[in-house]
Amino acid sequence: MQADTEMSKRISQSEIGRLLMQHRTGLYAFILACVRNHADAEDVLQSVSMAAIAAHDQLQDEAGFLPWAREIARRRILEWQRKKLRLRPLDPDTLQRLIEAADHVERQRSSSDEQSALMECLDQLPDQSRRLIARRYDPHSGGIAEIAQQQNQTVQAVYARIKRIKAILRDCVQRRLAMETRS
Repeated sequence: MQADTEMSKRISQSEIGRLLMQHRTGLYAFILACVRNHADAEDVLQSVSMAAIAAHDQLQDEAGFLPWAREIARRRILEWQRKKLRLRPLDPDTLQRLIEAADHVERQRSSSDEQSALMECLDQLPDQSRRLIARRYDPHSGGIAEIAQQQNQTVQAVYARIKRIKAILRDCVQRRLAMETRS
């Protein structure tokens, strides 16, 4: 039973293909920074893509895709450098720093995309819902009990409203991010 559950968590080959397309630019930029030649970077990226698809069963979830794919890329870059010998190989520490820098840039881009999508979704909320969320996260609002008292509602009712609003925001943000990924 546990093996069945574990297998259902695995990412399919088609999902790996979609994730490769979604993160192609970032992976390509990372590889290009290491190999310094567009044709070679395309060759390495193709090798990384084939390896990722072949090893799709090793990935547990989408959230771990980018670090996993970068590790495959790192190994393929080192392999490429050994074969080429025309370039002085990158120091493994330098390569690790490039990986860390790429991770940092990706996290910043993702969080700014999410923040932008959240702001647009907040703007679409009805005024009453937007005010409730703003008061909930305002450190000077006095907390849920005070909000409930001011609105003549129970604390549970306010929590339930906030939970519904957060679900609406989460769905809206996910839709916007999915639309941006397809664009």
